[in-house]
Amino acid sequence: MPRAFDLHSELAAGTLDRRGAWEFIRRFAAAWSAPIRDGDGYDGSELAAAEERLGFRLPTALREAYALFGLRKDLCGSMHRLQPLEDLGVWEPWNLLSYHVENQGVWQCGVRLADLHLDDPPVVHLPHCGCEDHGIRGLEWMERVSLDCVELVLTESLYNTYEAECDLGMSGELLRDEVPLVDRMFRSLPFPAYPREPSPCVPGTRWYADDDLLICLSPYSNGGELPPGVERANAWWHRPGSVADINIRARTPKALENARKHLPRSWFDWR
Repeated sequence: MPRAFDLHSELAAGTLDRRGAWEFIRRFAAAWSAPIRDGDGYDGSELAAAEERLGFRLPTALREAYALFGLRKDLCGSMHRLQPLEDLGVWEPWNLLSYHVENQGVWQCGVRLADLHLDDPPVVHLPHCGCEDHGIRGLEWMERVSLDCVELVLTESLYNTYEAECDLGMSGELLRDEVPLVDRMFRSLPFPAYPREPSPCVPGTRWYADDDLLICLSPYSNGGELPPGVERANAWWHRPGSVADINIRARTPKALENARKHLPRSWFDWR
């Protein structure tokens, strides 16, 4: 393991600029998964071939992301994944280079073609909300591609141990009066608010950390809840009246055990 890794201070440095983002991802991977090594990303010839196919050069930040960790499934290939280089393409109606996608195609993030000349361009989010305006122009998501990559890696860490020998994740659902408890129980991580353009359709995600725990709170769209008896699509469990998901990733089995002992059992479906 690298020198002591504190999520709060490391993330504060990692969100400052592109170089800081890659250093954060390197150190986070070493502390929470496995060190990034040569061969974990695409090589120069593969990137050049993709650019020739697309007909334009990728922004520097996107090239660096693919070269650094683009082949690491645990960092970018399970739930909210980095699009495989061979599938990278342009969504013509939106003139958007789509590179960050939800695994079932519910939403995607990308860079406007007009911004491709920037080293670390802003990111647009295309939600699955049915709003005509969002379908036409998308939502302003994050200030930079490198910042979006940090969020991508954090999110992937919530799910990347479910098929491993030791599952270090757990998820649950919160009622309206339980959501404020998360603020009291855990310390917020210094990640910029997103989307940059506030929208009830996509309320964004809040990040927290505790000793060897990463916590993600995701309120439902439009501040709503599912009425009793209505099941979430493809859900393995639903808690009637819930208004937000909570996902927790422990760094060690001991941290997961402690979380199970101290968090309210009603938040989770522990059988």
